[in-house]
Amino acid sequence: MIIRYAGEIDLEFLEKGLLDVRTIEKRPASDLPVSEEDTESFLKGIEQREIRVIDDENGQPAAFMYHRTDFPIPYVHGDFLWIDILYVREDCRGRGMGTALYRDALRIAGEKGLDRVVIDIFDANDRSKKFHGDLDFKPFYTIYIKERW
Repeated sequence: MIIRYAGEIDLEFLEKGLLDVRTIEKRPASDLPVSEEDTESFLKGIEQREIRVIDDENGQPAAFMYHRTDFPIPYVHGDFLWIDILYVREDCRGRGMGTALYRDALRIAGEKGLDRVVIDIFDANDRSKKFHGDLDFKPFYTIYIKERW
C-alpha cells in the first residue's frame, strides 16, 4: 500500500469522507453539511502536508488521515499527534488501509519526537471503537450531553 500526501485534487474525496464520518457518528442534521471552514481546514492541511491518502487499485482515493500537532484538547497535556479524522471508503474497509494509516501516524509522531497519538471517537461509532481497541488505543475520558429538555 502506498501512502501519499493529499493534493487539491483530493478535496472532493476529503469532503465526502467528512460527511460520511459525520453521518456514521449520528450527528444532528445541522452538523452534517461540509462548511466553508471545513474546506479551508482541508486546504490548510493539504498545504501543510498533514493529510495522507491511500489510493485503491484503480488509482482513486480510498482512505485518508488528517493529522495535526496544534490541536488543543482539554485534559490532554503536552505534545501529541492529533488524528483529526481517519476515513476509509466503505467499499475498501477491512483491507488494512486504516491500520496502514495508523502505522504511518506512529512513524510521523516518532519523527516529530512525540510519544502519543490521540483521537476522539463518537460513542455511536461502534466499528471505530472496536478498530481502535484492536490497535491498543484506550479511552481517556467520556463527555455526556443532554439535548431537548
